[in-house]
Amino acid sequence: MNPPAERETVVGRADSVGPAPTVESAPIPASNGNGTVESASLALTGPSGGLLPRRGPGRALLKRLYYSWAFRTLAFWPLDIVERAIGRTEPLVPPRRLQYVGRGDFEMIGVHWRDRLIRDHRLDGGTDVLDIGCGVGRIAVALIPVLDEGTYEGFDIVPAAIGWCDREITSRHPRFGFTLADVRNRQYNADGVVSADRYEFPYDNERFDLALASSVFTHMRPDGIRNYLAETARVLRPGGRLACEFFIVDDTAAALLEQGRTTFALDHEFSEPSGVSFLGSDPRVPEYNLGIHQRDLEAMTRNAGLELQSIEFGRWSGRDGGPEGRFQDFVTLVKPSS
Repeated sequence: MNPPAERETVVGRADSVGPAPTVESAPIPASNGNGTVESASLALTGPSGGLLPRRGPGRALLKRLYYSWAFRTLAFWPLDIVERAIGRTEPLVPPRRLQYVGRGDFEMIGVHWRDRLIRDHRLDGGTDVLDIGCGVGRIAVALIPVLDEGTYEGFDIVPAAIGWCDREITSRHPRFGFTLADVRNRQYNADGVVSADRYEFPYDNERFDLALASSVFTHMRPDGIRNYLAETARVLRPGGRLACEFFIVDDTAAALLEQGRTTFALDHEFSEPSGVSFLGSDPRVPEYNLGIHQRDLEAMTRNAGLELQSIEFGRWSGRDGGPEGRFQDFVTLVKPSS
């Protein structure tokens, strides 16, 4: 077992509810020393899992390289050129330099999200869907066979991702739209013009039936999360749902962090201008992996006018991730019908 580390406190900057919720909590497994090693199924390998050091400068350096556009271009552009030359590319699978998950995972994770939205969140052919942080369209592509009458809108802060989605998806499927949001984030868009806590979603009130945010709030500071939840409530119709992911620090996760039994450490404590504290794994870029206290998430949910329906805790915190072996914590929020 790794010894617990002293937590460093950092004062952060701005940039960067109904029925009782149902909480599905898994038993705590025996310690494996360095946390859970990512599987090839639903979790991202490498930067999110046990294949990296649990803490320290080595992990931070590898993550900076992994998310560096210059590094990804240098590493993957030659392979992209070769695959295009020999005809191994598919029109709705982005080039490797734009993928932040493995090539097989790009399609598989999208299909998993689609199937779950159909099973648990009332997705059907007429649903109007909002994808918050849509990336290079992995969920959008999976929804194409489903949304025959409904619409899809996605936005993201990475220009290259939105550019690819416009060219390859919207050009073939006009019901699918994509918008670039120039939101500041020190991991993905350090030069963005607006902070997440001030960004207004570019959609009318009560425009959507269903919203999702995959691996968004795990990289966003609490003041930004608060605003995004409020904006989501605004654009959802009554009865609409938000399916999203977090790294939630509840009592169990806090104990496992202290024991060194989580996949990655959250050694650094930050404070927002609003006074909300949160935990990060990197002192310079907390958005790499960001943990929010459950009590704060519950308060933000109530203040946004949403209801917390359920939390399914993931493997990042040393739990088993439930039947699906989820890595992040999966949260379902609902806008009341009246």
